[in-house]
Amino acid sequence: MERSPQGRSALRLLLALFFLSGFAALLYQVAWQRMLVFYTGSDTVSISLIVTAFMSGLGLGYLAGGRLADASTPRRNLMWFVAAELGILLFAAFSRQILYDWLYAAAPGLAMGAAVHYVLVFLVLLVPTFLMGVSLPVLARAFKLSVISEQARYISSLYFINTLGAGMGALLTGVVLVRAMGYGDAIWVGVALNAVCALGAILLGRRLGASRAGDSAAQPLADGPLKATPALMAWSAHYLVSGFAALSLELIWFRVLETMIKSVALTFSILLAIYLISMAVGTVVGGRMAARRDRMGRERLFLRAQLLLYGFVGLSFVALLAAIWRVEAFGFLWEYLLSYEPDLSPRILLHTYAVVPLFLMFVPTFLMGLSFSVSQAVIQDRFEEVGRKVGWLQFVNIVGSALGAWCVTWIGFRLLGTAVLLKGITLIGLVYAAVSFRRHVGERWRAVLAATGLVALVAILPGNTGFWRKLSGVQEHDRFICLENESGLSIIKRFERDGELLGVVFANGLGQSIMPFRKDLIHARLGALPVLLHPRPEQVAVIGLGSGGTLYGTAARPETQRLTCFEIMSNQAPAVRAYAEQAADTAILSLLADPRLRLVAGDGRYQLRAMGERYDVIEADALRPNSSYSGNIYSKEYFELLRERLLPGGYAVTWCPTPRVLRTFCQAFPHVAGVPGLLLIGSDQPIEIDWAAIQARVDAPFTRAHLARAGIDAEALLEGLEPRLAVIDTDTVPVSDINTDLFPRDEYELPYTGALLKRKLREALGL
Repeated sequence: MERSPQGRSALRLLLALFFLSGFAALLYQVAWQRMLVFYTGSDTVSISLIVTAFMSGLGLGYLAGGRLADASTPRRNLMWFVAAELGILLFAAFSRQILYDWLYAAAPGLAMGAAVHYVLVFLVLLVPTFLMGVSLPVLARAFKLSVISEQARYISSLYFINTLGAGMGALLTGVVLVRAMGYGDAIWVGVALNAVCALGAILLGRRLGASRAGDSAAQPLADGPLKATPALMAWSAHYLVSGFAALSLELIWFRVLETMIKSVALTFSILLAIYLISMAVGTVVGGRMAARRDRMGRERLFLRAQLLLYGFVGLSFVALLAAIWRVEAFGFLWEYLLSYEPDLSPRILLHTYAVVPLFLMFVPTFLMGLSFSVSQAVIQDRFEEVGRKVGWLQFVNIVGSALGAWCVTWIGFRLLGTAVLLKGITLIGLVYAAVSFRRHVGERWRAVLAATGLVALVAILPGNTGFWRKLSGVQEHDRFICLENESGLSIIKRFERDGELLGVVFANGLGQSIMPFRKDLIHARLGALPVLLHPRPEQVAVIGLGSGGTLYGTAARPETQRLTCFEIMSNQAPAVRAYAEQAADTAILSLLADPRLRLVAGDGRYQLRAMGERYDVIEADALRPNSSYSGNIYSKEYFELLRERLLPGGYAVTWCPTPRVLRTFCQAFPHVAGVPGLLLIGSDQPIEIDWAAIQARVDAPFTRAHLARAGIDAEALLEGLEPRLAVIDTDTVPVSDINTDLFPRDEYELPYTGALLKRKLREALGL
């Protein structure tokens, strides 16, 4: 392509279109992932499954797109991009009906385990993700530049702009679009962007015309598939390892930062945006640096970038742990890590959502992007192989990413823990040190120094328990219990208060509840009041174990024959047991040994729907309304599911943290009673409040002994509740502004408006 003003403007237009395409792709990923968790469950394994299925389609699209690109003329490749955008648009327009209305709502019998979930999600997402993958290779051949080095830089520009669009899509989807429109309507923004991309590419093709777009005779594949040369195999190995490391680090960073931040619903979008935008910046810088070097210089730059990448991964965590442990200026951060509640004050927001994530993630992801550009400058040496090389190497990278996701989720977190995983990722740098030592004699001292530094960093990094103890703000070894696996991070910190050691339960950094149970009467009341109100609660279900306080309250009636507790974190019960044995807490030990108790690991909402059993009382343990995925248990559809799973006259119970929860709950149940600010009880039959009967049930020997075992005074448990518990006239409750599955308003509610947050941040910075 000529470097004419028309050519440059055409290229800028194409890059703008690919930015919008990347934006739409991440918008879809965020929205479709949310829809799919209703079918698969919202636990870490299920989300990894969805991400892997998404990436699998992308990988196949890259592979097929590469062969298609090299077999087509530049102008025809531009039309392939148009076709891909239109195909994605068509699927997206019906994606809510496919992923939510059909897959989740109409096909419950298809829920048959992780393998079936993966296959079905992969098949459902195959068309749009395949088309997303096709886009990069065909656009890599949509223009033929004057020299191959310019072609490589053009490919880097495509990758940069698409990744930048993806980062902005992740950020704005979570922070703006979902909060304003909900997941279902946000999809239409993506549909509009795909339409702009398709129309813009059509107009671009017409503007360039057949001659300027290179629309000559078809250019068939001259040599068939790519030849497996030693150079291609070496770069394929790198792209495989790079994909593995990138996804592994993403999961590790997200677990660490989610725990430090005490995650709310917006955390994922913000962290993903930092990850992608940092990579995009590295890509454009790498393209410029590669343009100023010869082939040997590019290879040296690439190897140095890899050594710095893995070295910084280890060094950043060593520095972070040292700073929050010893540096006085970070004392406020240490106190926050120790604390119970998430803090959205500007000072904490600035450090937990910007300073710390950028410190850990920017340099490595920047170097990932830089390495992509530099490697393309080395790899691309023949015009006729541009598409296939891009497609093949991106396919291999996706394979590595999928392996990283599954290995970290199924093996790493479960058997090794985050700290040991970090050590292993850091040591990948030794491979590049060895390559540098072998290929570049003048670089050998650098390679030896880098290898020595990597080994030293791994030796300095603490083991898993010490790693999490420091990131949890705890100094005493004997006051910290930590269990980590693929389902999450369960921590119990012991604090001294009024001469007594309390156990505080944290799940992924968020404080959940306090032990012994007598110190946390709110959870005991949440569990006990509904079963004391019900005439005969034989079958009881509780979603969420936490400390066991709510579950213990529901176990107070002798009539109860079965207690089913669903807990999304499979390591929660062992952590609570470890605390109980350490503290000699007989109430917890008796609860976990109760023959009536059945613990079910997994997403409670998913399990409740899949198992199909019915109960006299169903209750969810208290969950903050702005926590990630909390909207799944405060939505109208969830409350309707509870109603379906109740036996005649049964009670569905929820904590009521916001007026919106009240409005939503009253739309699902014809009969509602509640205690303002505490709980709501819904039923398909009128709820009779008989305090004489409640008092008689409390005075039953079994109930008295059960409460006494936990040191709970029966009178204190019910104190002040009689005048507050009342039947609610649902006809008087407004029906607007409620939570739904696809518009969880409470989950995305923020304490600050944009203007107020900006002012407070300026004050915190002294501006």
